[in-house]
Amino acid sequence: MGEKAATNDVIAALVTALGDDDERVRSHACEALGHMGEKASTNDVITALVTALGDDDGWVRSNACKALGQIPVLEATNDVIAALVTALGDDDERVRSNACEALGRIGVLEATNDVIAALVTALGDVNKWIRSHACEALRHMGEKAATNDVIAALVTALGDDDERVRSNACEALGRIGVLEATNDVIAALVTALGDVNKWIRSNACKALRHMGEKASTNDVIVALVTALGDDDEWVRRNACVALGRIGVLEATNDVIAALVTALGDVNKWIRSNACKALRHMGEKASTNDVITALVTALGDDDEWVRSNACKALGQIPVLEATNDVIAALVTALGDDDERVRSNACEALGRIGVLEATNDVIAALVTALGDVNKWIRSNACEALRHMGEKASTNDVIVALVTALGDDDEWVRRNACVALGRIGVLEATNDVIAALVTALGDDDEWVRSNACEALGRIGVLEATNDVIAALVTALGDVNKWIRSNACEALRHMGEKASTNDVIVALVTALGDDDEWVRRNACVALGRIGVLEATNDVIAALVTALGDDDEWIRGDVCEILGAMGEKAATDDVIAALGTALGDDDGWVRRKACNALRQMGGKAATSIVIHGLLCINDYDAYRALEEILVSAFSLSDIDSNTILKLFDFWEQHEWLVRNVPIEKVMKAYECTEITQWLPIIGLHFLRSACAVTIDGRKVIVYGNSNPVPFDMPSCKLCEDLADAFANQSGLAFGPRKRMRNAVFSFKSLFSCILC
Repeated sequence: MGEKAATNDVIAALVTALGDDDERVRSHACEALGHMGEKASTNDVITALVTALGDDDGWVRSNACKALGQIPVLEATNDVIAALVTALGDDDERVRSNACEALGRIGVLEATNDVIAALVTALGDVNKWIRSHACEALRHMGEKAATNDVIAALVTALGDDDERVRSNACEALGRIGVLEATNDVIAALVTALGDVNKWIRSNACKALRHMGEKASTNDVIVALVTALGDDDEWVRRNACVALGRIGVLEATNDVIAALVTALGDVNKWIRSNACKALRHMGEKASTNDVITALVTALGDDDEWVRSNACKALGQIPVLEATNDVIAALVTALGDDDERVRSNACEALGRIGVLEATNDVIAALVTALGDVNKWIRSNACEALRHMGEKASTNDVIVALVTALGDDDEWVRRNACVALGRIGVLEATNDVIAALVTALGDDDEWVRSNACEALGRIGVLEATNDVIAALVTALGDVNKWIRSNACEALRHMGEKASTNDVIVALVTALGDDDEWVRRNACVALGRIGVLEATNDVIAALVTALGDDDEWIRGDVCEILGAMGEKAATDDVIAALGTALGDDDGWVRRKACNALRQMGGKAATSIVIHGLLCINDYDAYRALEEILVSAFSLSDIDSNTILKLFDFWEQHEWLVRNVPIEKVMKAYECTEITQWLPIIGLHFLRSACAVTIDGRKVIVYGNSNPVPFDMPSCKLCEDLADAFANQSGLAFGPRKRMRNAVFSFKSLFSCILC
């Protein structure tokens, strides 16, 4: 009756029966509890069974072990584990055997050192069943049992007299040895490939398969190639699979030749696995013999062989697809089996890049009408891979029809295909279908439609397309919003409308960084024709984004806008960006300020550029100083720092008109300008006359008069020239702290 009878009353009665005087009653009670499964997994039952492990009767102890292995023990207590480990040393073979099995099941959760050590000991038991069960128990524990002692014991077990022990040792090594594929393990498994027992040879192949590339040695490859000629079909089958996993690195001529031979095996599964193995070897298997054998396999009686042959032809690089290959795959598109047709589509998609013949394209167009949705989907993908070669009216019409398919995967791939095949002349039907797809229920269809419109829309950026993409910028899915930005980017200036600009500016505040990033790039490509307050404000905010790419792109956009964007807020924000942690952002900020020219001549900008101290910053500084209408917005601390730059980089300031510096001195009355004025006069060979409050500059053009606000400014200027020889080339600290002591009013000419 088992679990159906597992009521609380029944279980309680059986627990009571475990204490019966009759050993047969106690033994049967253990058996009954084992059959009740999860419902018997209570503390009372487990405790009673653990107690029964110490029973005087061997059958009771044996069945108690069995029951503990059959009842799901969600949390194996120390008492349970300890009792089972002790049972492994029982005098009764049945007890030891069942204890092994129980530990194998429980040990998946509790693979403690004590459990593993006890099972390793059990591998040396005199009883073959116990040794066999110990191997199975360790196999169930998998990677948790991957210790040196376990590996060594299992390797030894591969030489056991008993076939079952050897077979289970192979399986256990396959699970455990993935982590510990030592030379000893591999050598032992290679030896096992020559065992007289077919199941041991088969399990040795499986074990090597699990180890994958770690077992890729010459000895292993040779042994597996030999196994491909084994009398037993299971050995041959597993040898094929193992070679597919291992042979990628060691795809020698012998390996490939053996697999080609296996393609002619009488067993369909071996032929199928040989196709799989060749597929994994990729380019190394791209020989005439392999291709010919796979083409032959396309006509196999078994659908799995035909299916895997198609797949292999798609993944092995066919450098020159022959007519036979193409013809066979085209024929496979009409196969009765759906998997064959589907894989033939995939293969033609990859091969067809080189050989997109009319027959191939026509066959794929036909496949777009297949009853199986995956075949229709794969046909779309295949046409996508062929690119412009598939850009025919029949293909376009079929893909547009596929945009209305019931299956979302077909619609998704149809969108991608339309974007990739290069629609040189996008018809109204194509545009209309993709615009409709932007409203699809499936997110990926909408996303792929965005991408397709981005590529096609370069030629056909109609109002409907642009309006649909603007709507997509408000999609709930972040990837669709991001792809809509990219699509608009591809359209460039054709998409430069107020609605687009507003939507992209809004996208600069998106929660997703990819949307914000692509919105930046799109704005940069489209070109912001009108620098409205909203646009400027959004870009200034974006300069504080957490993502350095966004900050850099915003700098680039503002730079491209030039003087149109040169507001106080923008210049201040770009000045702050000069101190960004990211060097790329700082460089972009320098370039943006250089493009804004003289309007950027503020203290924060000049100071920021001087602090960067590199080529980009100095070039920006030169452009700003030369083109500035006025230098009067620069404070005294910045002017002091500017003197160092003026002194060290004559070639960058030589085009700054002295009149501009004099005007700044006149307007600001900041005496820190005087060392710069003195140095600049000396280098530019200009002349100056000072007469009372009137200063006249000669040299660059017509004489330029300045009416100083006070006589003191003229006195300080005269002192600057009088002390020029001592100050202009003296220590910088002395220049900055100089006090002009010579004060007398005079009329003179200084040259």
